[in-house]
Amino acid sequence: MGFLTAKQFSEKWGISERRIIKLCKEDRIVGALKNGMVWLIPEETLKPSDKRRKISQYIQTQKNIAVININNKIAEDLLPSLKKEGYNIVATYEKTEKLEVNTKEANIFEIDIENKSSLKNFLNNNGKYFNGLIYIELENEPKNKEWFIKEFAKKMDCESSIVLVNKFKENRKDLSKKLAVELNNDIGVRINSLDLKFPESKNAIIDYKEISNDIIKLLTGFKNTTGTIIQSDVGCIEFLKNGRTKNLSKGEFYKILNYYFNKLNKESNMWAASMMLEDEWTEEPLEMNFRIVNLEAANRGANIERIFIFSKSKIKEFKENKTLKIYMQNSNINTLFVDYDEVLKKEPELLKEVGNGWDGFNQEAIAVDIPDDEKSRGYISSNEEEVKKAYEIFKRLKKYSKDLREILK
Repeated sequence: MGFLTAKQFSEKWGISERRIIKLCKEDRIVGALKNGMVWLIPEETLKPSDKRRKISQYIQTQKNIAVININNKIAEDLLPSLKKEGYNIVATYEKTEKLEVNTKEANIFEIDIENKSSLKNFLNNNGKYFNGLIYIELENEPKNKEWFIKEFAKKMDCESSIVLVNKFKENRKDLSKKLAVELNNDIGVRINSLDLKFPESKNAIIDYKEISNDIIKLLTGFKNTTGTIIQSDVGCIEFLKNGRTKNLSKGEFYKILNYYFNKLNKESNMWAASMMLEDEWTEEPLEMNFRIVNLEAANRGANIERIFIFSKSKIKEFKENKTLKIYMQNSNINTLFVDYDEVLKKEPELLKEVGNGWDGFNQEAIAVDIPDDEKSRGYISSNEEEVKKAYEIFKRLKKYSKDLREILK
């Protein structure tokens, strides 16, 4: 996938560059990202529709949705995602849950899910029309669940969608298939389920952003589907006793890298050392996406430092490297060069310690490359000593570093 600038798309679409930049800022061009002062847009992108046309004023754009049994971890990503989709949100939480979310995202109410009177009050006091319902049940299934969903469905029309979010159980009674037929026949409402397969181990990380993405897809994307059940592994990262994951396949490795990059913000530090091997920085989708999440993290204000290790004899070859060009254009990414031959002469043991390189995330974890293994791409370590050692190696390498922009002039 290649990228074009806003100026190039101005000629392609026949509209001003200024208008295209405005569309990028409004998130109306899918895949557009800001690289320094320049907007980059995937070259196959279609021209977005013009919302300024008069017909838009006759279309109802306001959408209402209820999220039942919201909790802190799911709320953090789900509520902003729903707002981005244009929903006005009403949310409820159990009185046993201490909710700590931004109240600007939703109107939030405490209800007792086991108490039918409490549920009736909520139904009676919150509007007459809803476009969607997200019902989250991660513990024991309450006795009033089926009744509540049927009653709530009366506030919805045939274009509406219900998503049930459940903790996966082998012998769980499948409520969604039962209600799918009944509600579809009576009202036309769609109802689909997301079963979450949480890990047994406590030494694991759950990607709640991925859960939120799956919920949104079920809510908005399954327009002609009802009764569908999707199982999710919740983007789980399980660590062994030594604080490492198992050796991961290429797909698993990049998936977890995305998780860590998506967490980076203005308070974050990301530090990386990379051997510029012959098979790195390819045009395959996983590598392309990896570059994009790097740039997105930099644009969010994360402090990113990347050391590239290669011989001076390869400078001419790497002058035309697309990835390096993109990184060097972004002022938020500190791109550094270390001469492989110089380190080999002065501290050969340092190169052995670097191995094939790693990406470090704060003092929290490192993603270690092992591309010599045909079956595996790398592993993640949250082992405190291993992370600390890698950071010390990074600082030693940095003493040999020079600005990559100057080297590749």
